[in-house]
Formats: sequence, structure tokens, C-alpha cells
Amino acid sequence: MRAEYKRDVNHNYLILQNDVSTDTASYPVRMLTGNVIPSVLKCRLQGLDGQELFYYDITSRQSVASFYEQKKFSGEDLEMLLGGFVRVVEDMAEYLLNPEQLLLMPEYMYLDISRKEVKFCCLPGYNRPIQEQFREFTEYCLPKLAHEDAQAVRLGYGVYRKALETGFHLESIKKVLYQDQMKDETEREEEYEAEIEKAEEVEELEDIFQELSQEILEPEEKQQAQKEKNSNWKWIISCGAGVLVLLGILIASLLGYLPGISAEYVMAAMILLVGTGAGATWVSEKKRKKQEASAQWREKVKKELEKQDTVLTKSEEKKPVSVEIEQKKYTGTLSAAEEDYGETVVLSAGITSGPPSLVSREPGELPAIYLEQDLIVVGKMETAADVVLPVSTVSRVHARIRKKQDGFYLADLNSRNGTSVNGRMLKPEEEYLLQDEDQVDFAQARYIFLK
Repeated sequence: MRAEYKRDVNHNYLILQNDVSTDTASYPVRMLTGNVIPSVLKCRLQGLDGQELFYYDITSRQSVASFYEQKKFSGEDLEMLLGGFVRVVEDMAEYLLNPEQLLLMPEYMYLDISRKEVKFCCLPGYNRPIQEQFREFTEYCLPKLAHEDAQAVRLGYGVYRKALETGFHLESIKKVLYQDQMKDETEREEEYEAEIEKAEEVEELEDIFQELSQEILEPEEKQQAQKEKNSNWKWIISCGAGVLVLLGILIASLLGYLPGISAEYVMAAMILLVGTGAGATWVSEKKRKKQEASAQWREKVKKELEKQDTVLTKSEEKKPVSVEIEQKKYTGTLSAAEEDYGETVVLSAGITSGPPSLVSREPGELPAIYLEQDLIVVGKMETAADVVLPVSTVSRVHARIRKKQDGFYLADLNSRNGTSVNGRMLKPEEEYLLQDEDQVDFAQARYIFLK
């Protein structure tokens, strides 16, 4: 395959020529040149001197190779690139095109930075296993990961782990890619369900409280209201009786039976008595309302205090065992049984029979590696390795062991400090067939292979 670039007044083109002759009337050529496939660069076919040239419009786009020449891959960058790969494979399947005709090479993958999208070249007549291409692309990404970005490391090594597996499935790539998103959605659903349950519990408690209030407090409130009502009626009756007496005196005075009493004084006394009764009733009603408001406020404060006490009690009950053990360690009161809590127990010590395995040459320091799977990745990163070795000199993804018909093959995964067998350092891409009692070193993690 040959590549060159051409520029005219308004466009830039990548021109590819296949090594083999291409049938221009074939289905892939007609679909590619006659349709706009969302994740594939728009293409046109042009013949020149009996040769078929494919022109890809790359205007306003940059290749992945040039854009990331001096730049590291962040988690967001990997999401864009891997998401683009998932979409292009799905688009190819929708148009009934073979994904093995994709060119998954950084120099033929083009970015539109403003839109944060990536498009790919599809070359009819080019056929190469998609898993092999994807594995090589992930190997290109690993050295360029921004290792301070946890998401970038998780995605990079996670998809590389999937690319090494025998069966290549797009769903496994999607699972790694969208793991955080699915986790966030699950957490949000759990939080929402917890809030609903909490609201239902609060509702139930409020109903119970209302019932209790009606059963216990209502009679007292009725009695208090009845007392206040009776008190108000006493004032009204007393004032009414006084008004009637004064009214009788006024009438007698006007008829001349009480000549020494002035009618004006009697009227003034009547008005004063009515005003006193109305004022006393108003003061009594205001006092009652103030007492009700004060009682409601005290009840509200009491509820809040009870709620806080409940939360504190629950938090104390749910104190993690590890916290208690740390406290005991600090005070020196840790028992022998508690002292072993959380410690790693090496089950490989003393094993003389069982499945093929790699056993630590320093018993008790490192876990045994049981070779029961078709593919095992050894490293330091929990999310990418099947066997985690907590040794500083071991790389995040250090080596792999692949099971084949004739035995187990060990290969180094471009680790920083290398993998050696019987003192000989394995070369990149070399697969070594393990023999019984071979001494295998993952950097400073020393093992022996037992069939």
C-alpha cells in the first residue's frame, strides 16, 4: 500500500493505492464511494494510468500520529478514540462492510478537534484481522498514556487486556469503555432508591406521630381549648351582666327614679365596661395563639434533636472494624487474633500437587500463580492484571502467560524491568514455552514453574 498527499484550492486529500488490483464494481467500492458512512472518511475513486487511487478528504483534520506526537493520551482522549473505534465497527456492520478493511494505524486515523470526533480510512481490497490491528493500536497507546490520569491508565491497560484475549468481542471493549458511566448510573439509581426508602420511612414516622398526637395530645388540647373558651365566655357574660345593670340604671335615671345619677356617667361606664370586656377577650385569644406557636416550635426543635441523635448512634454502630483495630494498634491493646486481621495468607506454601503454577521462591512473600485460565496477565495494576504483584519494580502490566495445546507460553509486555527465565531476559514479542522447574523472574518477583 502506498500513500501520498495532495492539496487543491479548497481541500486536502490522502491518496491510497492498494498493492493488489481492486474490482471497482465490487460491493465495498460502490458502498464506500456512493454513501456517506458516519465514521469513515468520505472517499472517491479515480483511475490513473491503469491504477485505482482512493482519495480521502482530510480537510481541517489531523492524523492521530501527528497530533499526539508530543502529547500524552488523557482519559478523555482515549474515550474519544476508543468510542470512535466502537462506532466505526458498528457503522461498518450496518453497511455490511468487512471491518478488516479498516486501517487502524495512527497515521490513517484523523481527528476533528473542534467536534471531538475521529474518522477512519476504509480501503477495499485491504484485509487484515481486526483484532491484530486493534492490539497494535493499543500497544501504540500504552507508552503515550498520561500516567497521572487514573482514567487514562484504566482505559489503556483495560482495553489492552481485552485485545490480548483469544476471542475478540466488541462488547468487551464497550464494557471497559463505558464502565465508569454504567457505574455512575448504578450509583445514582441506588442513591435515588435510598432517598425514596428514606422518604417513605419519614412518611410512616410522621403518620405514626400524627396518630399518637391525636390519641394522646388531642384530649389535652381539647381540654385546654375548652378552658380558654370557658374563660372567654366568663368575660363575655360578666361584661354583659354589667352592661345590663348599667342599662337598668340609665333607664331609671331617665325616668326620674334616680335623680342624683347623671345619664352621661352611666353611658360612659357602659362604654368602659364593654371596652374592658372586648380588650380582655382579645388579650386572651392572642395569648392562646402565642402558646400554640411556641408549642409547635418546641416540638419541631425536639424532632431535629432526636434525628441528630439517631444519626450519631447509627454512625457509631456502623464503625468499621478496621478503624477499631487501628485505634487498638495505636493504644497497644490489640489482641493476637485481631493482629492477624487483614493480613495476606499465602496458600501456596507447602503445596506439592495441584494445577500447573508459578510458586514464589521466597515462600510467604508473594501469591502463587495458578495457571487455570487460557490467558493470565501479571502486573501491579488491579484493574488490568489477573495476578497482582505488589512489588515496586513490577510494571502495571508486566507479562502474560497464554495456555496452548503444548503447554504454557510466557511473554513480556514491554515492562520497564523485563521478564527473565533461568537468568535470560526475554526479548520483546518472544513467547517462551515454560518447562518444569524453570526459574521465572518478573523484575524482582522471583518464581519457579511447577507442572
